[in-house]
Amino acid sequence: MWKKGEITVFLSLALAVFLMVSEVCLRSAGYAVRRSELEEALELTEYSVLAEYERTLLERFGLFYLDLGYGTGQEDVAYLEQQAVFFMKQNLPAGRLLRLETDAMARATDGRGASWYEQAVACIRNGTGLEALEEGLGKWQDYGKEAAEKSLEYEEADSRESSRLEELRRQREEEEREGTPDPTAHTMELRRGSILHLVVQDTEKLSGKKAELSSAPSARSLSTGAGSRGRYPAGAQNDLYFHAYLQKYFTNAVDFLTEEKAVGVWLDYQLEYVIGGKDSDLENLEAVCARLLAVREGMNYACLLSDGGKQAECEALAAALVGVTLIPGLVEAVKQVLMLAWAFAESVLDVRILLNGDRTAFVKTGDNWRLSLTEALELGELSGYDGAEDPEGMDYQEYLGILLLMTGRDEKKMRGLDVLEGVVRETEKRSFRMDLCTDGFRFRTDWVNGQELTAERWFCYEW
Repeated sequence: MWKKGEITVFLSLALAVFLMVSEVCLRSAGYAVRRSELEEALELTEYSVLAEYERTLLERFGLFYLDLGYGTGQEDVAYLEQQAVFFMKQNLPAGRLLRLETDAMARATDGRGASWYEQAVACIRNGTGLEALEEGLGKWQDYGKEAAEKSLEYEEADSRESSRLEELRRQREEEEREGTPDPTAHTMELRRGSILHLVVQDTEKLSGKKAELSSAPSARSLSTGAGSRGRYPAGAQNDLYFHAYLQKYFTNAVDFLTEEKAVGVWLDYQLEYVIGGKDSDLENLEAVCARLLAVREGMNYACLLSDGGKQAECEALAAALVGVTLIPGLVEAVKQVLMLAWAFAESVLDVRILLNGDRTAFVKTGDNWRLSLTEALELGELSGYDGAEDPEGMDYQEYLGILLLMTGRDEKKMRGLDVLEGVVRETEKRSFRMDLCTDGFRFRTDWVNGQELTAERWFCYEW
């Protein structure tokens, strides 16, 4: 039974406790609301800041980057922070900003291009038809391995048989005082020089463009940042996606030689630059043609080694040329040299067909072999074969995929950055540096609105 006054004391104490709990709840709710407002303002600020992306990189190459140079070629993080403060104030009219800092800047050039490599891989992986693409990429990988093996076999055979023939020729000259005829002299002379006049249908269409590479990303010291995200690290599988990206967004010689494109930006033969690394379109095309010849020589020589009829032709001609000699092995040596020259000549025609925009088989047979032995040794005008192709064969783009597999990863990444920077500079006619491009960074901020709040957010393009 309550005594007089006890109920009043109890209610007073309970009310005090209730008021204290209510105040704590209200303060907590107010803090939560203000913190939520701050984080929401940071999110809106992220959208506003990142909306100033580099447009040419997106439109031409499908890449999202914020240029910290803002068109000046000089890094201006202060302007970035100024923009962020402006947008923060627009979204948080109440209160006062105490501090805003930027760090953990991820640059496109970090890790010798690892950062942009990952975004390029994501650009392809996030596209459509990934399963079909993976099947095609796997084929390139298999063909690349086979091409490398056969090219090496051809080079070894060429070196071995040429040395062998030279030794036997000296032996014959000493014994008979008569030189050994060399039916491959004309073909080999062409091989030592530039063969662009043989493989390009209309040499007047060749690009004469040159680029200044001394200040390109691959040649200069670069600003460094927080590094790549590590989402798509470099590896054999991601390399194939990277190659697919390069082939999709970079131009190549056939685009212009077949008049699909009239004029390009920076160097016209951009894929050839990634492979060759020279400062002119002409030199890069020559370098690529030389590598294509090496690929085709290996594959064509392998075809001849499996074709008894063509080997018999070479042996018969060798016997007719030097069969009267009693020097052991000379006929066989001349036969092998004839086969090597025949493989080279057929390869020249293959490359010409590719540069015409047509297809040629990766693995040759007697059915799709084109040049006779006589045509190979005379190797002159090849225009009669223009328009000839193997419908089931591979085109120039696919062969470039094989050459990309044979090019070092760092070279591809850094030369790719050279292309991106060169195209933006020439398109926008302004200073531009790829190492000033970022696709992610962190903001930290302190804001006062009744009480001090601290928040941080990772600003980044999603890919």
